[in-house]
Amino acid sequence: MTRFLKLFFFSLLVCVLQTEVARYFRVFTVAPDFMIIFLVLLTDEYGLFGGFVAGALVGLFYDTTTGYAPAINLVVYTFIGYISALIRGGLNNAFRKMKHKRFLEYAIITFSMTMVREIIYIGYLFLVGAEQGYVTFFRMFVCVILTTVLVIPAAAAIDLIRRNRQHRKEMREKDAELRRINIK
Repeated sequence: MTRFLKLFFFSLLVCVLQTEVARYFRVFTVAPDFMIIFLVLLTDEYGLFGGFVAGALVGLFYDTTTGYAPAINLVVYTFIGYISALIRGGLNNAFRKMKHKRFLEYAIITFSMTMVREIIYIGYLFLVGAEQGYVTFFRMFVCVILTTVLVIPAAAAIDLIRRNRQHRKEMREKDAELRRINIK
């Protein structure tokens, strides 16, 4: 399967998770943003271009399924996917001597990108004339904290899957080496 097809299907899956499953993780009627978690975790493996493409796909799918203002999510999530990879590069240099730095990087990137998305959302509400109040800002902080907290177990699960995959690969290589020795 090519990288684009993987990005396409993962983006479609995360859009379904955001629209159908996120409601079960609500706190004070605020759902976490699984799409930002997905983009932050994806940029670790796919990099700058993968984050850009996945952000565009996620934004496009989300715009078509929810019926929000045309292309606002497309622009926001494309930006988030692109900038997440850039921030990761900067944090890698800053935290290069730390142990388990990836989880701290995930939390910092998720916090900042969720904050950016929420500020853009509040700006959009202001432009369309919606009433802004304490509830709007409370909702923003709950979403930011909830999304940041949920990125850690997701990152740990992906780390576990990667280590398991690497271990199986090493075992296959050892087995192939033993077979090669036994044949000679």
